[in-house]
Amino acid sequence: MRHIIKGLVSLILMGSLALPLSASTTKESIFPSYTGSVGKTNGTSIRMRSYPSKYSNVITTVDRQDVYILGQNEDWYRVKINNQEGWIAKELVDVSENTFIPYSKVLGEEIVEYGKLFIGTPYVWGGNDLKNGVDCSGLTKKIYESFDINISRLSYTQVNDGKKVSKSELRPGDLVFFDTSGVNNGKISHVGIYAGDGMFLHADATKGVTLSSLSNTYYVRNYVTSSRILDWF
Repeated sequence: MRHIIKGLVSLILMGSLALPLSASTTKESIFPSYTGSVGKTNGTSIRMRSYPSKYSNVITTVDRQDVYILGQNEDWYRVKINNQEGWIAKELVDVSENTFIPYSKVLGEEIVEYGKLFIGTPYVWGGNDLKNGVDCSGLTKKIYESFDINISRLSYTQVNDGKKVSKSELRPGDLVFFDTSGVNNGKISHVGIYAGDGMFLHADATKGVTLSSLSNTYYVRNYVTSSRILDWF
């Protein structure tokens, strides 16, 4: 299967295989139909943070208190406490059942801030490891997967996930697609995550995971389309 996928990607990069930008993936195949859970913090002075990282800002601290589980990201729960929403380490929350509603409360800014943690990770063709090596679509898939959102694996299939948005409508977390084959015929061969302020996060073949400007002449020339995964209702 890996050889088949590599062959398909090679055809895409050489411009030998064109795939339509239509027939969007169904929402149900990306977002699980989770229901949410109630949990309880298991200590005192527990920090609720703005992003799923111990380096992010502290929103508030709580003692033993009921929380509503909104989603998850690896070792973190997204929770709601007294109308405030944020992230608490899983080890600090006891939950009765493992069900979530990850997509309804995840914000694009959280996707971006999480992705920025991996800036500097080397580019590895076919890679899926956010710390040791990824390619462009491996980066986008794994970042979304960390929030329990299952998009496609390859750039030319990810373009059919979500709903199309124009360049002027871009919001943090949206996917941006490019034809980097040398002639922009609309054949998707590269993808990144819009980070706001005209920048996007992607795995560059030379620089690895990095931020680049959409106004860069190269990306202006090779831009094809964008899609929105979050808030797809």
